[in-house]
Amino acid sequence: MSTNRKWIPARKTHLHYYDDIPLYYRTPSGNISLYKPAGLSFTHESLERKYAIDEFFIHPKNRLESIEAAQKGFNSELKSHYTNSDITDLKNSLTDLVEETLTAPRAGGLARVPQTVNQLVDGFSFNPTVIRNLAKISFNDYTTALHSINVMALTLGYCYYVSLPEDETRKLGLAALLHDVGKTEIPAHILKASRPLTDKEFEKVKSHTTLGYEILNAYKEDEISEASLACIEHHEKLDGSGYPEGKQIISYMGRVLAIVDCYEAITNDDRPYRTALSPLNALELIKKDVDDGKLDAEIFRDFAYSLTNFDKRKLK
Repeated sequence: MSTNRKWIPARKTHLHYYDDIPLYYRTPSGNISLYKPAGLSFTHESLERKYAIDEFFIHPKNRLESIEAAQKGFNSELKSHYTNSDITDLKNSLTDLVEETLTAPRAGGLARVPQTVNQLVDGFSFNPTVIRNLAKISFNDYTTALHSINVMALTLGYCYYVSLPEDETRKLGLAALLHDVGKTEIPAHILKASRPLTDKEFEKVKSHTTLGYEILNAYKEDEISEASLACIEHHEKLDGSGYPEGKQIISYMGRVLAIVDCYEAITNDDRPYRTALSPLNALELIKKDVDDGKLDAEIFRDFAYSLTNFDKRKLK
């Protein structure tokens, strides 16, 4: 079979989701050949004995199907993660899923994400400790997917603390997970630069807000298109000094994520030219923007309390 196509490497953690997805492998001669057809389980005994294959591939035409299959499979396994309180496995699986989902945001790959967030919100009610600790587990490779998961976990903690209605919690959780989707179209060498960005590079990074808005707003699913507001507003400031539009009137969603996004980034994104801050130092830094009228004071106060009183609710 031709090797000219851009074959997609299949994640080994997702292979058991691909019963209905054809899988391919590379032969010793370098060609790509069919390993299993659609409709055959990967764990089928004959397949287990057939080859010792280190890497499998997905045909480009099956890309969206494979993402949807992984999302569906992961969603069905979420409950067991909560029941077993297996937080590290949950975060590993969720990170793999989000990374794969973000490979095709304009091709419809986000359609099942609301179901994932809904199950996470349901699981939060079942076992809040899991979500509380989700953001605390750190990995060596700090990626957009990992940042987005952490922001979502912190946002759900905030929602729980302020007793936000369940439907609003679902919307904010989804918006938090997708707020940086525009970064999928920013070159990786800029996002992972080990030095301060040039002015031109920073302008490129800033464009992730409008790119994300365009990506989400194109979805027919209302819950996804509504989350587009988070993309374009999470770097805005109440005094008009933010970007991309210099807004002063910002939605509740945008005001919450402006604080949570900033906190997560400065406490986790450790680079050679910038050291990640402790939670207390991060809150002190953010409070300066609050005092200067850039960020919402009440949301900041509630968010800070939610970090220390995660299992408690705000007194009304």
